[in-house]
Amino acid sequence: MYLLSDLEHFVSPVSVAHFSQYKLTMLLLKRLENLGFQICAPESLEGNEQSCEKKIMMGHECVSIDASNDFVTVTASSIIKGKRVEQNIHCNILIGTDGAGSTVRKLVGIEMRGEKDLQKLVSVHFFSKDLGQFLLKENPGMLFFIFNAEAIGVLVAHDLRQGEFVLQV
Repeated sequence: MYLLSDLEHFVSPVSVAHFSQYKLTMLLLKRLENLGFQICAPESLEGNEQSCEKKIMMGHECVSIDASNDFVTVTASSIIKGKRVEQNIHCNILIGTDGAGSTVRKLVGIEMRGEKDLQKLVSVHFFSKDLGQFLLKENPGMLFFIFNAEAIGVLVAHDLRQGEFVLQV
């Protein structure tokens, strides 16, 4: 027989937590750096049309894709010194991990399957130590639902002690 308090550990070896996207991105980038990848801002690659092997290119937008039998050429756009600059990147494999509205998927002509636009949300990431301390004392929790005539939303507490929240409206 299991107690309710044991159920969490029976289902998963770790407890539920919310983790901010920017923190996850920082951890992933640090791990990639430890594996020998170089994090590159647009300025560091200016005029460079060579191999981007082991480079993570931040601040770039994929604007075109041309695939041949030998390699894939991706044209990436970025803003350098206030000016839009395009550069060609040659690679063996291109993986589109840019979400449901994927530019990569659209550029290679792959249709999205399933329902589109299940929800339209605006997410606001903010810090409020006062709100965090109030909720910690009065009503600790992870999710707070807001229902009124003006708006419906969910307040996600990422860290009550630090006062880090995401409000989804």
